[in-house]
Amino acid sequence: MAELLRISVAIATYNREKYIGKALLGLLNQDLPYAAFEVLVIDNNCSDATMNVVKDFQEAHPQLQIRTMLEAKQGLSHGRNRGVQEAKASYITFLDDDAVAPPDFLSKAVNYLDSRPELLAIGGKIEPEFVDGKPNWYTRYYWGVTGQFDAGDAEGAMLDWGKFPCGSNMTFRRDFFNDYGLFNPNLGRKGAILLAGEEKELFSRVKGLARQRIWYYPDLTVGHLVDNQKLNPTYLKKFCIGFALGERLEVAEAPILVRIRRHLEFTAKSAGTLLLGLGYLLQGQPAKARMIVRFGTWIFWGLWFSPMPRSG
Repeated sequence: MAELLRISVAIATYNREKYIGKALLGLLNQDLPYAAFEVLVIDNNCSDATMNVVKDFQEAHPQLQIRTMLEAKQGLSHGRNRGVQEAKASYITFLDDDAVAPPDFLSKAVNYLDSRPELLAIGGKIEPEFVDGKPNWYTRYYWGVTGQFDAGDAEGAMLDWGKFPCGSNMTFRRDFFNDYGLFNPNLGRKGAILLAGEEKELFSRVKGLARQRIWYYPDLTVGHLVDNQKLNPTYLKKFCIGFALGERLEVAEAPILVRIRRHLEFTAKSAGTLLLGLGYLLQGQPAKARMIVRFGTWIFWGLWFSPMPRSG
């Protein structure tokens, strides 16, 4: 079986009993032979029935190679790093615990990496499925909240476009982690603390000609389930503050000029939401106007006033 194993699917999960079964069902329906992939479910201290759902799924579908493990260090980066350490295949893909891979996802990922040995990592589109309906204020400015990602319909070197594989659609050769290290555990979500920036920071380590070895395939898609739990003001405020804190943490050890530049950049973007809001208001779209201004205000608050979280 070890010779047939091509790709490991790592799912770091925290309290996602509602959707983890759907994520596993998507993997059950893959057109890649079951012997060719394994599924690693990393329990990042779940306190709900998530792991019971996983256990029941294992028992109902023994043909799917599922391994479970506990990662006691809280945080998405810790969970993903545990997945890298536990994976037995030479290709590793990360799937969110509320994402659904279409039947051809794994076979496409394997074929793309097989056909281009020089590539270190690949990514593609992430398409949200609004379980409770799309809110009337939703625009492309909230793609980060829902995990939506779309770099267009042409393939190419992502890093040259200022893009990088993210969320539930990033597949790596194991050599990537040997060369560039693991996810920064000071970044990324930690339970209910919505930090961000771990994927951006990871790919920022890729320099020079190696940047051409991170590739985007538009037909390599994953669906992401989004419900009202992620679309209410309380969650959105936490997300914005976490995003801003992630930006601060990423440059916390950088020279002072780099830190000043990062603060000024996102202060300007926050201020820009006032103009966007005015534009929506003039177009007769008050819901979009109100939310974009709140969004910018929350990011500004996280950038300048929120206390930094503890490391580790």
